[in-house]
Amino acid sequence: MTRQTFRRLKITAVLVTVVLALTGFSSSGKSRSRGSSHGGSGSSSGSGGGSGCSSPERGNGSSSSSSSGSGTGTRHDTHDDRDSSAGGSTSGGATSEADGARARVVTCVSGARGKRKAVTYATVRVAAERASTEATYDIDVTFTDAAGSYVDFGDAEVTLDGGETRTVRVPMDRPREVARVRRCEVAATVAG
Repeated sequence: MTRQTFRRLKITAVLVTVVLALTGFSSSGKSRSRGSSHGGSGSSSGSGGGSGCSSPERGNGSSSSSSSGSGTGTRHDTHDDRDSSAGGSTSGGATSEADGARARVVTCVSGARGKRKAVTYATVRVAAERASTEATYDIDVTFTDAAGSYVDFGDAEVTLDGGETRTVRVPMDRPREVARVRRCEVAATVAG
């Protein structure tokens, strides 16, 4: 299988995961990833259970969270600092697993404006559940336009101990498309 064919299959798998998340189904797709992680340790207070929905809440430029292993994608609008998730729900409703992690888009990409350079990576905060052991997680970000159509894809990998939190930069594969992006959708899975 060529690298290009593998890449197309990977992008297709992520898009299927996003579509399933938007329709209320879940998938446990996994992908090989690359990228860099930044930030220090911290803690996560996620709890088990959840229906995939929750009450609205306001964020500080952040978006909703996604539990690893659930295949549920979440998104962040580059021009809206209100929490949002797939299906119109807000953050906090994704089901947690004992050995899982939550991923939340902190900042999406942005095009160049005036003297400010373009930012061609999404910043994602990944928090391992307290009860989990050390594990490696694939962080996949789908970049979409204002209509929700696919623009680009990016991925990263991060290894966390139980209760640890890290911030990961997920670069666009095609940074020249940054001006078209309006939303970042994240999905976290345990690396296989």
